[in-house]
Formats: sequence, structure tokens, C-alpha cells
Amino acid sequence: MVVAIRGALDIGSGQHKLLIAAVDTVSRRIVRKIHLDQAGVLLGHSLVQSADGRLDEAILEDSRSVFERFAAAGREHGATEWAGVCTAVFRRASNGEEHLARANAELGLNLNLIEQKLEGELGYLAASSGCEASAEQLVAWDSGSGSFQVSSRAGDGALKVWEGPIGDSDVTAALVRDVQKRDFAGGGKVGQRASPNPVSLTQAEQLSALLLDARIPPPPEWVAAACAAPDAVLVGFGEKTSIFSHAAKLIGADEFGAAEVWSAIERVAGRSDAELKAAHGLDNEEDLIMPKLVLLHAMLNRLGASRVRNILTMGNCEGVLLCDELWS
Repeated sequence: MVVAIRGALDIGSGQHKLLIAAVDTVSRRIVRKIHLDQAGVLLGHSLVQSADGRLDEAILEDSRSVFERFAAAGREHGATEWAGVCTAVFRRASNGEEHLARANAELGLNLNLIEQKLEGELGYLAASSGCEASAEQLVAWDSGSGSFQVSSRAGDGALKVWEGPIGDSDVTAALVRDVQKRDFAGGGKVGQRASPNPVSLTQAEQLSALLLDARIPPPPEWVAAACAAPDAVLVGFGEKTSIFSHAAKLIGADEFGAAEVWSAIERVAGRSDAELKAAHGLDNEEDLIMPKLVLLHAMLNRLGASRVRNILTMGNCEGVLLCDELWS
């Protein structure tokens, strides 16, 4: 066994995530998780508000501060190797790569702007690290602020990835702009989201119809076949702010279907931010709960899946730790 202390980062459109762990580099196994951290940085919301396709300098400074905090944690906990992945928002923003290059030069974090296919492969590794389903059974579903990925080895054993074009930042913008006919900018500050709450049940129904009619494309045939297999295990994974974790908290179970998700939508409909926070303690994400639940419900219907199982991971960090390509 050859053990390395690695710092893995998953830098997404809404959350910056860090996992420092001891990894057996021979067997590709996480031996021990040493330190976990995350911070909300609303890059996706900033980009949706942008008139020129650039991320605002103020939100990039927030990102830079988190990078510095993560680097300090790595020094404290003995990380000798770093790798990070940066996803949808950095692919879309015209100044995304510049921000990452500066962080790499100054902090040595080895941040990589990756394509969505590799994001799906990392998601499959992350899901499999916390699930006992076989390779033939597992269907991994990653849903972030700027995109989603569904990956599976069902069929011929080759890993296939469905690269989805929409995340909860896009859904929140669609709810506020297209359904509620309001300005998405929150309080005039770039990157600050306008709360859609209270969201009526009628508005939730309109948003669901919009997603299914125009925003979420039909899945490839292999996705539908993988989800429909009798022994399929559909796993939704992520940290405490993922659409799956929010739903699991509201439903009171880590495995659920579309009917339970819609019941949760009915319970949160018509409630203000304060009422949602008091009733459910949503860690300052009470304003995103309805867009996330509606996206989850619409996707379950689009996938034709009966159930999804929630697994808590630090986003794709577990996959980053185990992906040889990122450490070579």
C-alpha cells in the first residue's frame, strides 16, 4: 500500500468544495478522510446576470478568498499533492480560465477546467465510492448549479455519460424571469440571487412544464434503458446543498420517487424564506429549495426512473481523489 495525502477540489457554479484524504494510490482507495470544507460562491448566478459573459470581479474575489482558505487547510493537514476540477460556469464564462490560471500560479492548486464528459466520469467514481451497487447496476446522477451528468456502465461495460445542459441556477432564473416575470438580480448586487419565494403551486407546475417542454432534452436511449433495468440503482450524490440532499431532508428518507418529491413541493409551496427556514432549517438555501425540487421532479420524469437514492459525498471530490488522469 502506497499512501499519499491528497487535497481534492470540486469548484462548481454554486459551491467550492474541498476534501483532504489519505489515498492508497495502488489500489485507488480512499483510506481516510481527513478534512472537509465547502463554501457557497454564486458564480452561476453571477454569470446568468452578466451582460457580457464575464464573471464579476467581486464574485471572483470571493472565490479567490476561498482558494486561499483551502490552501491553508492543505498545509495544516499535510497535503502533498493537489488536484481540482472546475466545471460548467468556467466553461461558459469568458474570464473563467484566466481566474483559474491565476489561482494555480499563486497557490499551486492544480485546478483543471474539465469537459463535461470527464465530469460525468468523476461523478461515477464519486457515486461508486459510497455505494455497494455493482458496475452493471449503478447509474450515477450529478446535478449542479450549471449542468447535470448521468453516467453508467450498463450494457457493454463502457462508461457512458449524458451531458445535461441545465442546473439549478438556470432553473432559478427561469422561475423568476419566465414564470414570475421579475428581475433575477437580487438587491442590485451581482451574484446575489433574488429569492423567488413564496412560490405558488401553480408557479411550480408552470416551471415543471417549462423544463420538460423546452429546457431538459430527452435522454439518450442508453440512459432510459439503464434506468429502466429491473436491478438498476440510480444514485444521486453530492454534499448537503445538492438537490438530492435537500429532498431527502424534506422527505425524511434517502430513497424516494417523483411522488414523494411532488409532496415535498406541495409542502413548501406558498411559503416565504423565513417560513421555510423556520420549518426546515435549510442552511441559508431556503430560497433555492423550490427550483431544486422542481428540477429533481422533472428529471425523474424525464429519466423514467421510479426511485433515486441519495448518497452524501463532497461533490465530485471523491472522484477526483481516485482519477489517475488528474494526478499523473
